[in-house]
Amino acid sequence: MTPASYFRDRGLLLLLLPVYFTLSHAALGQPVGAGDIAFQSTVAGHYEVRFDSQPKPIVINQIQSWVMSVRTGDGLCVKGAEITVVGGMPEHNHGFPTAPLVRPGANDCEYLVEGLRFHMSGRWEMSFNIKAGAKTDTLMVSLDL
Repeated sequence: MTPASYFRDRGLLLLLLPVYFTLSHAALGQPVGAGDIAFQSTVAGHYEVRFDSQPKPIVINQIQSWVMSVRTGDGLCVKGAEITVVGGMPEHNHGFPTAPLVRPGANDCEYLVEGLRFHMSGRWEMSFNIKAGAKTDTLMVSLDL
């Protein structure tokens, strides 16, 4: 490798690196604040999900209950879905200190997410696996608390 080609290749890398990080960050989505989790679409677009957290805003180191409304892209209620949630803090390499469960809520569209506890400030990631009939999809939620 000649000095000229080394600097040319390095210059190209330095030019493309910010573009890569910008596009990858946009594609993966940025973490949202505690009050901004109201509406999200699933990865494959099968479902639209709305959240209402209790307490509001989300409080650190307190058990949370969220009402989760799940609808199709056409706005129809998703009845009888099986929903699981896992999550944690990737930067700290640990999961939730609790084992959250999702059960049916007050109506056909609603599900109750119980047992969420965010025991420290920082970025939390959650993955909701939603299965209704033959369709399975995933909702990724990233929160900055």
